[in-house]
Amino acid sequence: MKWLLVLACLLFPLSLQAQTTGPETVVVDGDTLRIGAIRYRLHGIDAPEKSQKCEKNGVAWLCGQDAAAYLRRLVEGRSVACEEKDRDRYGRVVAVCRAGSLDLNRAMVRAGLAWAYTAYSADYLPAEQEARQAGAGVWAPGAAAEPAWDWRRREREKAARIRG
Repeated sequence: MKWLLVLACLLFPLSLQAQTTGPETVVVDGDTLRIGAIRYRLHGIDAPEKSQKCEKNGVAWLCGQDAAAYLRRLVEGRSVACEEKDRDRYGRVVAVCRAGSLDLNRAMVRAGLAWAYTAYSADYLPAEQEARQAGAGVWAPGAAAEPAWDWRRREREKAARIRG
């Protein structure tokens, strides 16, 4: 029996093992999960920030909150497994996460609630194209949404001007 445990550890080193969970998955925002003490940044995507607003037909839309709510619905009551790809500068595990067989990263982009983050990966460009063609989320007719990376940069510049 002990040899099975040793064999499993040799075949699946800790850094490559997926972290699996159930109901203790916490959605931090549209592209970040917390499972226990570990924060997972969804690989290859960038969702609107929690406080980011977009527009639909000239009306403010809380796209960042909608992205987080959608991800919450995707993981609700399901086991989530994340496969580490990298670590980011904030110490988060950058990962592809799945709720059952559903690729959460892809599902967020396909719903139009995250962009393919091509600065880091082209993995989700086909899903973004699907969202554009379907007019989903940030790609909806009449929608105006600034990509999250541009929004964050603009917010940092605004804060720097205020500081002085």
